[in-house]
Amino acid sequence: MVHDVLIVGGGPAGSTCARFLVGGGAKVAVVDRAEFPRVKLCGGWLSTPIWDALALTPRDYPGGLWEWRTCHVRYGGEDRAIACHGWFIRRYELDDFLLRRSGAQLRLGVSAGPITRDADGLWMVGDLRARHLVGAGGTHCPVARLFPPPRPSGPVAAQEHEFRADPAAVARTRIGRDGEPELLLHEDLRGYSWNVPKTDWINVGAGTVDPNEVRAAWLRARAHFSQAGHLPPENAPELEAMKGHAYYLYDPAHLDGAARVDAGGKGGAYLVGDALGLAQPLTAEGILPAVLSGRLLAEAILAGAPASYPERLRAHPVIGDYRRVFRLREAAAALRRPARAAGQVGGIGRRAISSGFAWMFSGAPLPAPRLIDLALAVADRWPRKERESGRAA
Repeated sequence: MVHDVLIVGGGPAGSTCARFLVGGGAKVAVVDRAEFPRVKLCGGWLSTPIWDALALTPRDYPGGLWEWRTCHVRYGGEDRAIACHGWFIRRYELDDFLLRRSGAQLRLGVSAGPITRDADGLWMVGDLRARHLVGAGGTHCPVARLFPPPRPSGPVAAQEHEFRADPAAVARTRIGRDGEPELLLHEDLRGYSWNVPKTDWINVGAGTVDPNEVRAAWLRARAHFSQAGHLPPENAPELEAMKGHAYYLYDPAHLDGAARVDAGGKGGAYLVGDALGLAQPLTAEGILPAVLSGRLLAEAILAGAPASYPERLRAHPVIGDYRRVFRLREAAAALRRPARAAGQVGGIGRRAISSGFAWMFSGAPLPAPRLIDLALAVADRWPRKERESGRAA
């Protein structure tokens, strides 16, 4: 049997791609080396656009679902409870749910092994054959190793853990209501740490732009959460079992490696989710862009236009906001000013930073995107004028 699409990786990107393809009449197989359900390192946070991307509602999801409307942010020694909205899940449940309902043929607990092409140009993984090959296996996806996308910058890193705890102890130590995230913005704004209560589970961790800084950042975060009484002391042993991983934030250059389509468009290889590198460039959210990329690729293949997949990504409003955030971050870095400690930022500035981060953490659209684009266009011209002025002098 020849499949239309072979997907390597059964996480949210691969399962969403499979589900929309199967819904459009395609024959799809998914290969993953893990058995599902499986443990996955992730805070498990869903931002508001996720349900539209999945074409589901919260009522459709049978697993644990923690809706929150307040985000607790600490920055510069000040705590703020900021109104915003999102959900938390356990990846152990979500990934299994999405994969099982995809309708694809599943090959689980099987390594992808060598990926080859036969004399007919069909992709082969074991005894599976397909016209299209999708890499959805995360940062170290074997398809991404075959066709690595551009990587202008290195990866970011996280150390995290999710463990079971006594629900009474969780209720006693959490900072707000069940499911409300507690975020600790790092003083230099080069990362943040989190503490999320999920009834009888706790998810804690730290993420940093520089992988070499993540261990020290977690130790500082652990000391803060523990001293503040926001973690049950009886779970101290679990805090010694942190696990690390690295991944790539969104960079516009990554999209240049999203698709390698054969002449005539009858086959090709594609990357989605973390295999491509699509995590939100400031908050590092990964589930939403994984789902979006899987769906957009499926729609491109079903339309008979797989080569349009990168452009569909660029044109999507969520990815458009990612591009703006990336550009704003790059513009700020271009000023070449040293990062200011939180204590050097005024009260209004600290409030704006906390509120802005919570806004983006909720996945809300950026306000006034056209004005942001205009400001970025002006910023692009400004350095050029400076150089021309310098040459004239």
